[in-house]
Amino acid sequence: MVELFRAGGIIMWPILFLSVLSLAIFLERLIFLRPKRYVPEDFTYRLFGALKNKAFEEARIICDNNKSSTSKICKEILENTDLPISRLLELAEDAGRSESREIEKYLPTLQIIASLAPLFGFYGTVLGMFKTFVAISQHGMTNVQPLAAGISEAIITTAAGLPVAIITIIFYYIIKYRTEKIIYLMERTVSDVVNTIFKGE
Repeated sequence: MVELFRAGGIIMWPILFLSVLSLAIFLERLIFLRPKRYVPEDFTYRLFGALKNKAFEEARIICDNNKSSTSKICKEILENTDLPISRLLELAEDAGRSESREIEKYLPTLQIIASLAPLFGFYGTVLGMFKTFVAISQHGMTNVQPLAAGISEAIITTAAGLPVAIITIIFYYIIKYRTEKIIYLMERTVSDVVNTIFKGE
């Protein structure tokens, strides 16, 4: 494996960096992107219990004592219950958009990695073929070793770049599914909070 890496030339280093970065982002997102972290069940249970009793001050305290994204949005709503419902929904949407950006923050990075990895591989192919043609011009077709080195570099870099891109795309869609699920749960919870606040008014 080490010999193959060396045979791939200097382009193998950025490909290696991209592969490590992609894996690190994927593992970090797997750890942190859990529904219970963003929409805690115990928090929503206590919050809706307070809201059904119209205990808004208690509901605000419950939000203060929880650091999840959903609690931040709900706190914004509870601090502005005197506003018309249309304006309240706008505030909730703005707060939700801000939290959603935080949840989705590494998705663009995975997209960039998936685009760059094969490009580095193709660039390595170009460099390898260039070295091959230089070897032919200097040594002709009689000296096989310089030719083999250039061809090996061309093949290895492409073979390294494409798998990194493919795996990163898989990582991207796994994380995207998780983010969409969490955002959906947050939106549904916030919608239920607004409906509970204005029920019977």
